[in-house]
This record gives sequence, structure tokens and C-alpha cells, in this order.
Amino acid sequence: MAPILFRCPCCGFRTLEAPSTLALCPVCWWEDDGQEDADASEVRNTVNGGLSLSEARMHYSQCGAAHPRFLSYVRKPGVSEQ
Repeated sequence: MAPILFRCPCCGFRTLEAPSTLALCPVCWWEDDGQEDADASEVRNTVNGGLSLSEARMHYSQCGAAHPRFLSYVRKPGVSEQ
């Protein structure tokens, strides 16, 4: 049986084994630091540098990565990650 995956707060695909564990999403390259909708516009200046979740979501919608500099690291989501 496949593991239950959690949705990435940036791209929304089911790529994370557990929420808020600092795991990198292979689809958008957002590092899940526990930031969610309630504080999405806050810049935490931690694992995601100077990016807020809102900015990362905007970048993902425009270019397919949490920031354009991550484009070489990301991949398309799998069917099971929808």
C-alpha cells in the first residue's frame, strides 16, 4: 500500500510524507516549514530564504517552481500526486 501523502502548501500536490517537516517538494521546491494560509504573506527568512508562501505560490503559477532559480530542480507532478 502506498503511503498517504500530504499536500504541499505551495503547489498543492501530494508530495510530502508528513506536514511541517522541512521536506522539499520535488514538484515546486518549496521547503515545508509549516507556513500555511493564515501567515502566507509573512516572510520568515528561514529555510525558504526571503520568500513568503504567497510569493512562492505566485512564482509556481507563473513558472512552475517556488522561485525561477529552482527550475532546474523541479519535476512535473505524478498522477498519484494530484
